[in-house]
Amino acid sequence: MEDFSAISTFVRVVEAKSFAAAATQLGMTPSGVSRAVSRLEGQLGARLLFRSTRSLRLTDEGAAFHARCRDILTDLAEATEELGRANSKPSGKLRVGISLAVGRAAVLPRLAEFEARYPDIRLELSMTDNPSNLNEEGIDCAIRVGELPDSSLVARKIGYLRNVVCASPDYLRRFGAPDSIDDLQRHRCINYVYPNGRPRQWQFHTVGGPVSVDIEPHLLINDAESVIQATVAGLGITQAPHMLVACMLDKGLLELVMTDTISAGKPVWIVYPQRKHLSARVQAFIDWVRELFERTNEPSCVAMPRAAANAPLRKPVELRLA
Repeated sequence: MEDFSAISTFVRVVEAKSFAAAATQLGMTPSGVSRAVSRLEGQLGARLLFRSTRSLRLTDEGAAFHARCRDILTDLAEATEELGRANSKPSGKLRVGISLAVGRAAVLPRLAEFEARYPDIRLELSMTDNPSNLNEEGIDCAIRVGELPDSSLVARKIGYLRNVVCASPDYLRRFGAPDSIDDLQRHRCINYVYPNGRPRQWQFHTVGGPVSVDIEPHLLINDAESVIQATVAGLGITQAPHMLVACMLDKGLLELVMTDTISAGKPVWIVYPQRKHLSARVQAFIDWVRELFERTNEPSCVAMPRAAANAPLRKPVELRLA
C-alpha cells in the first residue's frame, strides 16, 4: 500500500476528532476526507473508525494502526526536516502555548527580537491560562509554570519566576519603602486573587529560609496584568515575578524594594511532545526563550547567592500579617 496521503488524513481525523475539523485543517471538504478514510479501510481490509452523526470512535484495529502511523509520520517529517536543516534557516509555522500573564508581560514586549533573529519562522501563539493538549491542538511547544503533572511530554526547565516587591516612584515618594516583611502591614498592598477566591501568598527568602506570607490587601484583583498596571498607577505596592515587571522596571515605571528578600519562585518549563529530534524552529524558540529568562528574570540587585536561589526549597513557614 502506497497511499500515504490517506494515512495522513486518517491520523488528522483521529487527532481532530471529526471529519469537519480535519477537513478545515487540511484544506479539503468533509466528504473528501471521508472518502480518503474509506479508501484506506478498503485497502487495509479492516474497519478503522465507528462513525455516527455525533461522534467518531476508533475500532481496536484502528487504535493500533493510528498509534503506529502517528509515530511513522512524525519520524518521516523529522527525517525530511533534518535533511534540509544544515543548509537552511529555521522556518515554517511554529505554534507555541503560553499563559496570558507570561505572554503579555514577558514574551510579547520582546518578540521583535525573536522575529529579527528568525524572520522565516511564522509564530502562532496560543495564549490561555488553561493548559493546552499539545498533541490534540497541534502545538509544537509550550511554556508552563509550576510543578508539572506526569505526562508523556518532554520538559526542560528554563528558569524560575523569581518574586520581587516593587512600587511606582510616585507611591514611594508618598509612602516610602518598606524595610522588612513586618513593615508591609503599614503599606497599601495590591494582591492577585485566584478564581477560587483565595488571595496569593507572598513568598520571601530570609536568612532563616523561605517564608510564605498572607498579606492584608488594600486592593485585590483577579487579573495578574491588571495588578501590575495598578501598581504602575501608584495605587499600592505588590509582589510579582521579576520577568513580568522587567519592562516596567527598565522604563522607570516601577522600582524594586526589599531586594534582600527576593525568592526563587516557581519553576518555568518548556514542554513538547516526545520526539527523537526537535525541529530547527522549535529548537530556535527554546534557545531564545531560555536566553530571555536568563536576561530578564535575574534581577541585577539579587542579594541572595545563586546557589540558594536554585536550591530545592524546604517546606515554607506560613506567616500572617494582620
